[in-house]
Amino acid sequence: MKKINSVNFIKGIILLFLVVAGASCQKLQEEPKGLLSPDKFYSNPAQCQTVFTGSMDALFGAYRGYGNGGINNWADGQIGGQGLNYGASFSPNLWNIHYKAITNINALLKAIKGGSLKDYSPAVIAGVVAQARFLRAFNYFTLVRCYGKIPLLTEDTPDLIVTPLTPASRVEIPVMYDAIQADLLYAETNLPDYDGSTPARPNKWTAKGLLSKVYLTRATAPVNDASYFAKARDKADDVILNSPYQLLPDFKDVFKTTNKNNKEILFAYQAAGDDPNSETAYYLGGSTDGYDNFPVTLEFEASYPEQPRKHNYIQLDWSLDPNDPNAQVVNFTQTAELVPNVGKFNIPNITLDEYNSNSLGGMPILRFADILLIYAEAANQANGGPTTLAVSRINAIIKRANAGSGTEAIATIGMSKDAFDKKVIDERSFELCFENDRYFDALRKKILKEVNEPFTSVDFVPSDYLFPIPVLDATFIGNNPGY
Repeated sequence: MKKINSVNFIKGIILLFLVVAGASCQKLQEEPKGLLSPDKFYSNPAQCQTVFTGSMDALFGAYRGYGNGGINNWADGQIGGQGLNYGASFSPNLWNIHYKAITNINALLKAIKGGSLKDYSPAVIAGVVAQARFLRAFNYFTLVRCYGKIPLLTEDTPDLIVTPLTPASRVEIPVMYDAIQADLLYAETNLPDYDGSTPARPNKWTAKGLLSKVYLTRATAPVNDASYFAKARDKADDVILNSPYQLLPDFKDVFKTTNKNNKEILFAYQAAGDDPNSETAYYLGGSTDGYDNFPVTLEFEASYPEQPRKHNYIQLDWSLDPNDPNAQVVNFTQTAELVPNVGKFNIPNITLDEYNSNSLGGMPILRFADILLIYAEAANQANGGPTTLAVSRINAIIKRANAGSGTEAIATIGMSKDAFDKKVIDERSFELCFENDRYFDALRKKILKEVNEPFTSVDFVPSDYLFPIPVLDATFIGNNPGY
């Protein structure tokens, strides 16, 4: 794992807060107010939408954001070049970009509370607020899993110049989950139903799907509140039975950039460029050709069942010149690197033009396959063993992956609770690989050391279950144990 140079890259979120707060405190004597003053900028839903677009762009399009393999280069046992030798300067950009997004969302919510949308109906206002609260919950969900106790900043947080953050500003993890759940429950009630004309925007089913994942995470480590298994099961079941989303018949269709925002994708990072829905989608830039940015570990490749899905999700063979249909195709064992690469975001899932321009068409955040696996895991835990429906839903994914010729064994009703749970977690690793899920599963199942065996696990210490607070911010609020 490469360590980030704090001198060059740390942009402390506290300084960001001070700048934002300081700017808001300046008293401008001139009248009328500038066109970009908050009460004018947030005066209609279209302007609010630009805030949502910007908040997502801060995550995916920022330097070393999710879109170029930067901040999410975590030790999950799947992507090569990782390690557990975290230091105090490790990955501050993760913290900074998520809090930047939250800061912008909170400013919008504060303006709305102040009456910036007073000329619109309560239903329109509630819809805008629901989008904001969904995105705030999404950002906090990432932060609480990575950092544990963190500051909970909302539109009602006092001016940070007047009331600076302190160690007491960091709330307990269950308190943060309460806030995340409250935002998502509001979102599922007030967001619209799925709209095919704006498929990239979150809707009530997106909120329900994310809430099911929040419930499942709360049921596991570090909170370990088992009562949330049933809540995760029921919320996932609602999405499976009643939403317009579905498991596509062919896994080869899921990641094609020519099939963006298909019915398996509940929420994703977007790249607008040639997207016909770019005016209504969240714009997110990013680029990679997949060859040298995303090497796959030999251990993960060897553990992956032999099946057609493996050859789509992991790039085992590639052309020496994709622009030449007659060029030689070689196996990764014949290359200088001797390792395979991520296939999900490479040829054949991207077009040749995208390959030549180093373009990444997007990255899933939440998929229907994930919802099926959330249901299977939660139902098994809540029931004390696998249910017929839990078995059926995980097997739908396995049978699709095998495509009639694969060797992966299906799940059975005769499995013990522990054996079925392991089957689900393994299947999550196979189906959701390279989508930022494996690392979070390693955290909540307390298997971070195991997934990094045999090599990088030598650096494991228990404090690795939390990232360090960025150095500058830690001087205000303290750091996590071990840093």
